[in-house]
Amino acid sequence: MDAEVLKEIRDELKEIRLLYKELVEKLIPVEEPSEEEKKTIEEKDEIADEEELMKALGKSNVQN
Repeated sequence: MDAEVLKEIRDELKEIRLLYKELVEKLIPVEEPSEEEKKTIEEKDEIADEEELMKALGKSNVQN
């Protein structure tokens, strides 16, 4: 393959990538997180023990 053919292939790939990106953006809109979501994302995670998890799941017969 000569350099001109490779350049054409690269150009076509760039165009395909742009079209695919536009299609994905239309199908899956990107939303900015709300202030509450941003705060939750930035907060340090809490670690729950097994008993707390079981209570949250509605398991009342939890043994230690």
